[in-house]
Amino acid sequence: MNKALKKLLWVAMSVVGAAASPSALADQATCNAAACTTANLPVNFSITIPAFLRLQVGAVGAAASVQWNANITSANIGTGNLSPDTVTNGGAGAGLVAYALVSNISTNNATITATGSAAAFLSGGNQIPYTDVNATAAGTTGAAVALPVPGTPTTVAPTTGVINRAGTWAYYYVNTVIYPAGTYTGTINYTATQP
Repeated sequence: MNKALKKLLWVAMSVVGAAASPSALADQATCNAAACTTANLPVNFSITIPAFLRLQVGAVGAAASVQWNANITSANIGTGNLSPDTVTNGGAGAGLVAYALVSNISTNNATITATGSAAAFLSGGNQIPYTDVNATAAGTTGAAVALPVPGTPTTVAPTTGVINRAGTWAYYYVNTVIYPAGTYTGTINYTATQP
């Protein structure tokens, strides 16, 4: 075998050996003394957190929207007494509607706005103002978030750029005015915004 071919084979074997050695695959520090400390070996990390704003009203993943029904008895019409009510897809037990507001967008306040499908709850030509339905708010994560009503939004302030609030709204009919008989219906849509 001539010298040129031997030299080429030696170079090739050296490259293969270097590729397989630990020092070629990663940082390595060796300490051979009885008591010593190796050099620092860095590991670089990167964690990307996306910005988001999330509003939940009712059960998570429910196929249908929340339905709240109040049935006033003839004995307590207009007396201010709370009426029996039922909730479907509330996500928080009997008579309760779960809510959650979570955000990491900025240090600016978030606002929950309520918008009615009409000017009020309607039954033919008669109406009940949206303000006649309110809710008792309870917080399970963070302070309770007050129920917004059409025309009166709720503002929530972040803490160090994060909002994490969850709880329940227990809706109730105020029942202080006597209205004409009928079934009054309407929809209130809730929207969260944060600049």
